Amino acid sequence: MLRPALPADGLDIAKVYLATWNSHQGDLTRTEASNGSNAKDKDFHCQEVLRQQAERFTNFVSTGNRLFIVAEAERQNADRQLCAFISYGRSYTREGFGEVMQLFVHPDFQRKGLGSKLLREAWTQMKSRDWSAQGCHVWCTKGNPANRVYEQVGWFRTGKQKSLNPTLSKEPVEVEEYLAPKETRLLDLLRVKLSSCCVHLRLFGMPCGWM
Repeated sequence: MLRPALPADGLDIAKVYLATWNSHQGDLTRTEASNGSNAKDKDFHCQEVLRQQAERFTNFVSTGNRLFIVAEAERQNADRQLCAFISYGRSYTREGFGEVMQLFVHPDFQRKGLGSKLLREAWTQMKSRDWSAQGCHVWCTKGNPANRVYEQVGWFRTGKQKSLNPTLSKEPVEVEEYLAPKETRLLDLLRVKLSSCCVHLRLFGMPCGWM
């Protein structure tokens, strides 16, 4: 289940954020997570770090400086657990663009398609905003395997790179830009995929006129 975040979600958003950093620090900073050399705090689960991040995310949601969509999973007792989130808003670096600021899925819920669902929903929301009339983009850690979530929905690398200082990193991290395709590019990608399907069907002697 996807829904807009509420200020009361700040603590649970922080838990997802810190759990992902704790398990995937090497991918997020492209350093060896085991030595903790690039982390501001080795223990991302300590109460002080959790309190700071919960306050930070609560402030983001309350002020509307960033917009948040969260994903919830049902538990056995019918309760729901916040297991992933995406934040987005007006771009800091591209005039007239929307920007994905964060996309985090709790390690226990990864590889279930939640990242793609959140990205598609945020992308849809941004396309309806005046401040993103020119398009949407994101800066991702260079070489992070999780970047494929953007490629899977048609976003592409622009070749632009720079350094950023993530909140939980001592050292700058190299990032690269991905840009959302325009509608015409999306249609072209769809045509290519359909054409490829037709080729495979013909190889097996099957008709493809239904496409």
